[in-house]
Amino acid sequence: MVAKTYIDAFIPEGKSDSACVTCGICLQKCPVMKMEKKESQEEFHRLLTGENTKRVLNECTFCYGCNSFCPQGLRPYNLIMQRMVEKNAAGGRPIPDAMSYMMTGKNESGYFFDIYKSLPAADREILEKWSRVPAKSGDVLFVGCVGRTFPGRLEHSKALASLPKYGPIESCCGEIPHRFGDYAYFSETVERTHKLLEPLEAKRLVCYCGSCSNYLGNIWPKDHGVRLPFEIISVYEWLWEKYQAGALPVVNKFSKQIAISDACYASELGDNFFTAVRGLHEAVGMEPVELPHNRHYALSCGFAAGLRNNYDQQQVKIEAKKKIDEIAATGMKEVSVNCPGCWAGIGGAAKAAGADLKVKFAISEILWAFGDDPPGTK
Repeated sequence: MVAKTYIDAFIPEGKSDSACVTCGICLQKCPVMKMEKKESQEEFHRLLTGENTKRVLNECTFCYGCNSFCPQGLRPYNLIMQRMVEKNAAGGRPIPDAMSYMMTGKNESGYFFDIYKSLPAADREILEKWSRVPAKSGDVLFVGCVGRTFPGRLEHSKALASLPKYGPIESCCGEIPHRFGDYAYFSETVERTHKLLEPLEAKRLVCYCGSCSNYLGNIWPKDHGVRLPFEIISVYEWLWEKYQAGALPVVNKFSKQIAISDACYASELGDNFFTAVRGLHEAVGMEPVELPHNRHYALSCGFAAGLRNNYDQQQVKIEAKKKIDEIAATGMKEVSVNCPGCWAGIGGAAKAAGADLKVKFAISEILWAFGDDPPGTK
C-alpha cells in the first residue's frame, strides 16, 4: 500500500502495530541526543502519544540514524517527522517559498529548472538526449537534479562511458519535499518519476547522487510502498566493482590524507556503500581520515535541520557548526563529502565561519583519478 503520510511508514509492512516496545534504544544511540535509558523511553512515549517532547523536536537533525538502531526493525525517523510536521502546522507557518523553490517541478520556475534553462545549447541538447529511454542495458546511470546541472561532464566521462544515461528534467527522487515536510508533493514526485523510470529495461539503476540511491532504493519501497523493477546501487558501488574487477585503472593518482564526511542518510545505504567510498579513496591515493562521528553515527551537515522551529534557518547553522568543528578536530584542511547537499552546506558553513577548509565533492575527485577531466571543468 502506498503511504499517504509519514506515520504510515513508522511500522513497516509485515510488522505489527504493537511492535514498538518503547525501549528508547534509537534515542540512546542517536549521535546527537545520546539519551540515558529512562529519558529516552519517556521521550519516545511522548512521540507515540503526540505529546510535546522535551528534547527530540528541538534537537533532532533528521539524519535517519535512528532507523539503523531500532531492534524491532521499525522506522522511527518517520514518527519523528510526523510530529515535527504537526508541530510546525500548529505554529501556523507554511513551508517557506525558498524551500518550495528547491522542489523539482513544483512550479515552472524552480531552482533546478532555472539552471537547466540557463545552460549552454550543447548542454541542453544532452539533457534532451537523457530524456529519451535508452536501449536495453544491464546497468543504466540515473542522473538526478544535481547531476543535470553539469551534463557535459557526465556525458563525456571516460570512467562512466559504458553506462547509458537517463534523467528527464522533471524526474526527481523527492528528497527535498520529503525532508521538509511536504508529503503530498513528495507523493506527486514519486508518482511522476516512477512512470518515467518504469519503461527502462535494465537490471540495475546506478544513481549518480547518494540521495537518489537512498530514496529510490530505500525510502520509496520501505516507507512509501513504491518499488522499481530493478536493483538500485550508488555510483560509488558501481565504480568500486569495476575497479576491483580490473576494468577501471587509476590514471591520475593523489598522494594525500583527507577527512571523510559521511552523508547523514548514508546509514540507510549501509556497509557496502561505506566500503566502496573508502575503498575508492584509498585506491586513488587519498588516505581517509575519519571524523569522530562516522558511518552509521555520522552527524548531519545541518541541511535537514531547517525543518525545526517553524523552519528557522538558524537551526541549519547550529548543526553545520558541529560538523565543521568535527572536521577541524582531525587537523585536516580538506574534507571529502559524498552528498551534494553536504558539498554545498559544509562549503557554505566553512566560508561563513572563516574556516581554512577545502570541501571536495568525492565523486568528482574520484572520476578525475579514473581519467576524467579535472573537477570544475565543463
